[in-house]
This record gives sequence, C-alpha cells and structure tokens, in this order.
Amino acid sequence: MTETVTTPAAEQPSNFTATFTIKVNAIRTATVNGLENTVKQVDWTLVGEESGQKFELPQTTELADPASEGFVPLANLTEAAVIAWIEATETRMPGIKAHVQLVLDKEVAKGSLASTAMPWAPVVEEPAAPISPAA
Repeated sequence: MTETVTTPAAEQPSNFTATFTIKVNAIRTATVNGLENTVKQVDWTLVGEESGQKFELPQTTELADPASEGFVPLANLTEAAVIAWIEATETRMPGIKAHVQLVLDKEVAKGSLASTAMPWAPVVEEPAAPISPAA
C-alpha cells in the first residue's frame, strides 16, 4: 500500500478563506506519438478546510499530449509534478475552489447555530423505558 501525499494547491484569490490541497487519486496513461505511459487523465480531489469543517470535491482533468523534449517517464513521475500539471492546465480551478468555499462557508455558518425544534412541528414523545420486575 502506498502512502497518500497531499500538496497545497496553488495560491488562491483573496476572497477565499479556506485552505486548499489537491490529492491525486489515479492516473490513466496511453502511448502518444511513440511515448509510452503518457499521462492523459488524472482523477484528483480538491480538499478545502476552514474552521474545523472539511469538504472534498473529486474531479478529473484531461492533459494535452506532451512534447517529446519535456516528457517525464512514468517511473520518474512524482505526485507534486502531477499536481503542478493540474494547476497549470485546469481552467475550471477558480470555479471549483469557489464551489468548495461556498460549501465550507455554509457549514461554518451552520456550525455556529443551534438546531431548534419548529413550534408548529408535532412533538414526538419518546416511549417510556419498560420497567423490569424486581427479582
């Protein structure tokens, strides 16, 4: 079993208050222009954390065909390199982070509130515990 490594995500706009990290879950490869095991697709998760709340949003990113001079053989690939590829090519990243931030904002706000019974809702009474006969 391999150890999971997470790397902090690229810097975010100032209106994001959560801490984001990217976790790579899987890669898919193909032979492209004679280059074997070329990473073409990455399954990853954006993890956002704020004020004790955590939200994970899985994603998939398609990668362009590499140039042969910049090709990194699969055996030499690191998770940090794959994360850098995601950050460099994922055009949806601002929207993905915004979605995670929105969910976290709601969860943080909800965490500061108390759940209260609605006055119009019927009261559900708990049945009394059975009394056991004395021995």
